[in-house]
Amino acid sequence: MNKDRIFAAAFVVLVSTAIIGFSAGDTGASFTGSSTNPNQSWATSTVAAPASVTPASAIAGAVNLSWPATTTPPNGHTVTYLVFRGGTQIGTTSGLTYSDTPAADGTYSYTIQTKIAQGAGFFTSPNSPTGSGLSDRTAPTMSATCNGISCAGWFNGNVTFVVSGNDGTGVGMGTATTNVDGAGAVTSAAPRTITVSGQSALAGHTVVYSGADALGNASGNTTANVKIDTKAPVAASGIIDNGTAQNNGEIGLGWTVGSDALSGVLSQTLRRSNILTSACPAVSTANFPNVVAGVTATANSVIVTGLTSGASYCFYIVTTDKAGNASNSAASAIFGAK
Repeated sequence: MNKDRIFAAAFVVLVSTAIIGFSAGDTGASFTGSSTNPNQSWATSTVAAPASVTPASAIAGAVNLSWPATTTPPNGHTVTYLVFRGGTQIGTTSGLTYSDTPAADGTYSYTIQTKIAQGAGFFTSPNSPTGSGLSDRTAPTMSATCNGISCAGWFNGNVTFVVSGNDGTGVGMGTATTNVDGAGAVTSAAPRTITVSGQSALAGHTVVYSGADALGNASGNTTANVKIDTKAPVAASGIIDNGTAQNNGEIGLGWTVGSDALSGVLSQTLRRSNILTSACPAVSTANFPNVVAGVTATANSVIVTGLTSGASYCFYIVTTDKAGNASNSAASAIFGAK
């Protein structure tokens, strides 16, 4: 009887040593449940996680995950995979892919564990390496420029119209679409560049534009009005001495204001020559180097000061419209400053 007890005690020590040795060789896998395999022939070191997990952004905020099969030999056991987002299990699958749609857009981390059935329990591997994926269901914010600046105001020639988008923390831009004067929508990769040309109506050419990110999340339409005026304004005319000067060294001038039927007159610039020694020179800024102050876009008279009493001068007016087109009046010689 004593020998039997000694033998039983020795057996317990051997079994305990085997279990301790088994535990010491554990690489991070864990067992849950009750085992029908008392010898623990399914060593935990053979339950390996997938070598990687690859998240890919998908439409409508989904993140599609894929991973290679575990190197764990099935040996007749059922192999499944546990999917974790940010450390919380979100799914189980027997395949090598999983689609996750988080509740909010953002960047999420994912890991995969291998699960092996073992009797009434199961082994699970350590985590796979972490992969980060982006959930994006937010449309980009679109904007447009005309010749590199705001599309507000007037232009006097072809306009380079560029549509671009900002996808914020999303996956990045995909396409942009434009429709000029209702001629039909055209889509290309963003940013999209087109040319808007030709004299417009008062309201301008209508350009409707929109965009979508790389997943197809689409913005709404935005309308830009591109105003083009290619015609020079009607020039001012009839510059005369209107006799309003009161002091020596002054000349009072009057004239008929120029006009512009489309964009309107932006400014008038009255230019003066130096003292005349002969007829008026050709109209140019070099020959008329002096700009007379105080002349507004609608003014039709001014008193020019700072002249030499009794000297004669020549004047002309530059009429500029809001698109930047300009017309020069004829030069007029005014004799005898007061």
